[in-house]
Amino acid sequence: MFGNFAPHVWSADAGIDLFSRGSELLRAAYEAGYYWPVIKEVDDFFPGYTKALGSDRDVFGNTRFETGSEFSAPVAQTEFTHITDYSATDSAVSGTICKYWISTSEGMNGSVSPPTAAYRIVLENRGKSPGLPGVADSDPEFGESSDRIPSWDVFGSWKIRSGSWLFGTSGRSAPDGEGVPPGCHDWWLQQFPGLTYVGPTDQFRSQPEGFVAPVMPLGVQYPGWISPANVS
Repeated sequence: MFGNFAPHVWSADAGIDLFSRGSELLRAAYEAGYYWPVIKEVDDFFPGYTKALGSDRDVFGNTRFETGSEFSAPVAQTEFTHITDYSATDSAVSGTICKYWISTSEGMNGSVSPPTAAYRIVLENRGKSPGLPGVADSDPEFGESSDRIPSWDVFGSWKIRSGSWLFGTSGRSAPDGEGVPPGCHDWWLQQFPGLTYVGPTDQFRSQPEGFVAPVMPLGVQYPGWISPANVS
C-alpha cells in the first residue's frame, strides 16, 4: 500500500450531505485529480478514474509528470476541502470545491495566505441508476491511513464531464460565468476571520498584515473511504 497520500478533511454547506452519492462522486473526482498529475499509477489507487475521465487529459489542465508512486515523497500537509454550489440528480452532479492546506512545518503554508483555490467539477451518468454511496464514515476523529483512498471504483457509470479552476471577483460571477461562488468566501472567512479584500476588483481575499500561517500535525482523512455499499 502506497501510504504517501495527504489526508483530505471535507465539509459542505448546510443542507449538503457529505455521504450522498453526489458528494461521494465529487470527492472521488477531486481527490483522484489531485494525484493524477504526479502519480503514474493513479488507477491503482483510485480505481476507475481514467475510465471516468474518458481520456488521458487532466480536467484542470495540469501537466502530467507520471512519477512512479515509489518515487513520491510523503505529503506533509492536510487538505481542507469544502463543497458548495452543489446540484445532484440521478443523471448529473455538479459542485464547487473550495480548499486550503496546512503544512506540518513552518514556511510551507502559501495555501492559507490567502486561501485561493476553488474548482468546479461536473459529472454525468451514462448508466440507468446513480449507484449507491459507500459506507458512511461516522467518526471524523479517527481513521486509518488505508482509508485515505477507495479500494473500489467509486465512479461506476459516471463520467467526469468537465473541471475548471475558478477565478472571479468577490464571489460574483466572472464574464465567463465561472466566478468563485459566495459559499467559498463564506467558508474561508469562517476558517480565517481576518480575511479582507485589498480592492474591489480582487479575485480572492487577502490575509491581514502580520498574519502567521498555522502549522499542524498531519490530519485524519474524513470522510474515510471505508468500503462500497454493496459489499456482501
